[in-house]
Amino acid sequence: MNRVGWLVAFLVFGSGMAAFGDCGCAPAGNPSCYSTFSPGWTVEFTLKVPVDYFAAHATTETPFVTGWRVETLDGALVHRVIFGFPLGTVTRFEWRLSDDVGARVAAGFYRIVVETTSAGDIASTVLVASCCNPCGCTGRIPACRPACGEAYLILRPGEYLGCCCGCVFSLFGSSGTGAP
Repeated sequence: MNRVGWLVAFLVFGSGMAAFGDCGCAPAGNPSCYSTFSPGWTVEFTLKVPVDYFAAHATTETPFVTGWRVETLDGALVHRVIFGFPLGTVTRFEWRLSDDVGARVAAGFYRIVVETTSAGDIASTVLVASCCNPCGCTGRIPACRPACGEAYLILRPGEYLGCCCGCVFSLFGSSGTGAP
């Protein structure tokens, strides 16, 4: 493999590892349970309603999603999506790390809240890492475990948004016979 190929492979692999990283690099006073995301990727999420939810809540009614929102830890609304009709729990949603006007959010903690028809609001906390140092420290945070019989969100990196640090990659070359 030539140098450019190795460089591209390294950049793709490194970006992927940074997005999937869960470094625990957070400011003091951070929540006890959160997931870390690189600002170069969207946050994809789905609502998970485990089978034991129905027994724990003595119901046969499946919760459906009516909307979702992103808020700061102090409750300030950042982004909101409301659906005209309830959606099922297999639907994937995506937060593009932007506010309601499309501006990219700053690094920090945010709460993703899924609004449901019968299970109330289901929330997960995420840390959007700082742009140029998404994983600059050591240590991992404890895994977030939902309570038995409770609905919860499954979070994962979604679409690649591109480099957020102002970096530019350019590949160029030329071909020809060399004759005028």
